[in-house]
Amino acid sequence: MIKLFCEKALWEEIKESVYFEFKIEAWVDFGDILSQKPSATATHLIVENGYISFPVDWQNSMPPYLLPEKILFKENILMALVMLRLGELDKSLHLVQSDPVLKSELEHIFQLLTGDPMDPKSLAVETYQDFDDYRLMHNHAVVRHYGNCEETQIDYYYREAVFSAPSEEYAAFTAFHFFNYLFDQGRYEEAEGFLHKINLPEVSMEAKMKIQSSLSHLHTQQLSPPYDAEHLESLKDTIWKCVTYYDIHGFKIEEAQCLLDAGLIASISGSYAEALGYYTKAVKLFQKEDLDEFAFQALLKKARLLTTWAQNGNPQFYKSAMDAYQQASRFFKKEHFPLAYAEIQENLGIVYSEIPDEAKKKSIWAAVSASSFQEALSIFNKEDFPYDHARVCNHYGNALMKYPQAVRSDNFVKALSYFQEALSIRNAEEFPMERSITLLNYLEACWNADNSHDENNPGRLHEMQSRINELLEINAGEDFIQDAKIHQEKLDQLKTIIAEEENP
Repeated sequence: MIKLFCEKALWEEIKESVYFEFKIEAWVDFGDILSQKPSATATHLIVENGYISFPVDWQNSMPPYLLPEKILFKENILMALVMLRLGELDKSLHLVQSDPVLKSELEHIFQLLTGDPMDPKSLAVETYQDFDDYRLMHNHAVVRHYGNCEETQIDYYYREAVFSAPSEEYAAFTAFHFFNYLFDQGRYEEAEGFLHKINLPEVSMEAKMKIQSSLSHLHTQQLSPPYDAEHLESLKDTIWKCVTYYDIHGFKIEEAQCLLDAGLIASISGSYAEALGYYTKAVKLFQKEDLDEFAFQALLKKARLLTTWAQNGNPQFYKSAMDAYQQASRFFKKEHFPLAYAEIQENLGIVYSEIPDEAKKKSIWAAVSASSFQEALSIFNKEDFPYDHARVCNHYGNALMKYPQAVRSDNFVKALSYFQEALSIRNAEEFPMERSITLLNYLEACWNADNSHDENNPGRLHEMQSRINELLEINAGEDFIQDAKIHQEKLDQLKTIIAEEENP
């Protein structure tokens, strides 16, 4: 719904000239500029004192390309802006044929919407008002960041735009999109520092909430064990304030995004029921906004939570996790979303290997589990995706140790081969935690592997000792050290028994 804010006397004039002609009465509403305040969204337009102006679009309803601060009011221009927001791009451009400058501006927005190739040089115009000095820098940054063109000097244009912004509100708007760029680049410290430069008391509540939710999202994504309980509680409080604000003001997409962060924090805190509620609501909000990909991404988070919940003593949730993954796989198809598809297959492999069932059905679950892991490895190959390849191999090795024993092969020996494959990638320098986890898995498989061809198997004993020594040397945490010591005690006992048998 598009909403036009103007004095009531102008409503009828607009309706008579263009409103009914374009048959958009079901899509356009009116608000009294004297008694109502437009929201911070591109779907609200203001007509006042003979000019059309725009609120700062904190809802990301349109590409963040800035039009002139004020455009002389003409009915065809107003309708062109309405049509643009309704997705009627061709009609919008047709309505401004007589205004080549504005037509060029709308074409830039058109290109950002459609992903057509863009030439930043086309942004140059002949004259500028004070606002346009800032606008030019901002739009150069936006076109290079979001447009289909060569990405050059993005940092420079964003910084110049923030520096030349005519108000703290516009500075915040540009800084927010610069934050998104830095975040996507993995430059988290720079991203956070840039938002902290905004003087929050001088910006609107919409801007405050957007900045707070963005910083909270950054902090949530950076969480890693060991977790600080006070930090988690502080993050949760901030996110909940944002959720409450967005819920009250109808910013449903922003609310859903915050709920995903709240779900992660609740999950980390062990509050699985609370996290499930957040993820479920986020899925519904994205669905209501027709954002299918976002909805299914949220469904995947829900599925991971259910898997974790099941693994923590509640096996009844394996079935719900399986259903959620299978539902997501119908959207994230292999040909269109190969990486998401591979991750789903990996997780299904884990669920199939752990789901409780009667003994005679466990072999069936093992077969579909192995098939899922092989499907994941067909995409996460060692050459192109080494980190993911190692993770899947480690999970597959764990799953093999849970499968019913095969008649003609030893699942534990097979598991050892997958752990070896993971260890060939997970080196101690880059991945001390991951390598330590796989080393412990390797040792566990060694204890259970078939040694019938050589009961003492000195080669395997030597390998186990080497792995224990490496665990102690890496020293990835006290839990790993304690587990290594337990394996060492068992190995020492076995060596003693072997020595006694050889020298009675």
